[in-house]
Amino acid sequence: MSNRIRIYRVLALASSLAIAGAVVAPLAEASQAQGRAVRAEHAVAGDVKKVDHTAKTLVLHTADGIDETIKFTGRTVVRGIKDATRAADATAKASLEGASVVLYYTGEGVDKTAISIDHIGKRTLKLAKGTVVGADAAGKFVVVKTATGAEETFEVTKDVVVDGGRGIEDAAVETGGAIKKGAEVTMHYSEEGGKKVVLLVKHL
Repeated sequence: MSNRIRIYRVLALASSLAIAGAVVAPLAEASQAQGRAVRAEHAVAGDVKKVDHTAKTLVLHTADGIDETIKFTGRTVVRGIKDATRAADATAKASLEGASVVLYYTGEGVDKTAISIDHIGKRTLKLAKGTVVGADAAGKFVVVKTATGAEETFEVTKDVVVDGGRGIEDAAVETGGAIKKGAEVTMHYSEEGGKKVVLLVKHL
């Protein structure tokens, strides 16, 4: 075998390995991202009343007026604050207590454990329950018909979260797939500039 042929074969093998690496890396990253998304089974919105670092629990006053005690771990991520990245950080207490949050969790009842927490500032959270009767093509607005028969329009941002009952659908700006016409939902929202801005959608 000539040296020229050997060189061609080595170059071909190197090229194949490079292509394989280019394909496998994104797939691995996508798999890891999907794994992180699957971990959180549900989401809830409310105001943090208390953070107990000794017991590793927090008390969340939910938008429907219930106080829930939820566990957290050393790996529970906090987003939206500058002085902490984990709920277990000593500096997280001051920023979380009194703030409004969307909390992602796994488990039920006393076993609810926070996977991550989105700090959304201080807002007055409200609820609206009803049936989705429409959404614009761009997924920026959703219209819900409430029990009173009134139709209310909600603005959907890129940060809204959809709890479909079987897992979290994040980045629900593509509303067409996440919130379908005819779905029974609870909208967790705040009023901002005369608009009802939805933060969390829970399927009933």
